[in-house]
Amino acid sequence: MSKNIRQVIEKHRPFYEVEPYYVFLEEGHGTPAVKTRRIQAGFNVNVYGMKTSDDPGLPALSPGYALGYASILELTKTIQSRSTDACSLEVIPFGSTAVLDTKSHLQPEAMLRIRLTHQRGLEQPAGKAEQHALEEVEKELRRLGVVSGRPATRFDPGKK
Repeated sequence: MSKNIRQVIEKHRPFYEVEPYYVFLEEGHGTPAVKTRRIQAGFNVNVYGMKTSDDPGLPALSPGYALGYASILELTKTIQSRSTDACSLEVIPFGSTAVLDTKSHLQPEAMLRIRLTHQRGLEQPAGKAEQHALEEVEKELRRLGVVSGRPATRFDPGKK
């Protein structure tokens, strides 16, 4: 792994959170008895990184964000190439978005998302393939030094 990505990880202290990925299906569309079903089709792994400079620009437009995005993209390609399961991994950048961490005095953070889903049809729920892919993604993120869950406190009042 590149020395540069290690420096970015040390500087921005990224972390990830896992949430279910749902699709909504309408049945009986155009009739008075329309029903909507919610199906868990996989997982979203949201990766956040703390902004560490006074630069007024968005944290997601920094060179560190681009390097992090490229590294995560490479990570997902590696996982997908090792897998024999019909699971899809997609990296979704949020380049024009800043997330404000309400637990750290509205510290701006950059975010990108890894979406794990299946290719079996929308009406099919997530299964073992998606769970296995999630475990692999989490293992590789931890190997990079990306921790699970928000750190208890990340705000240092002595730093700006």
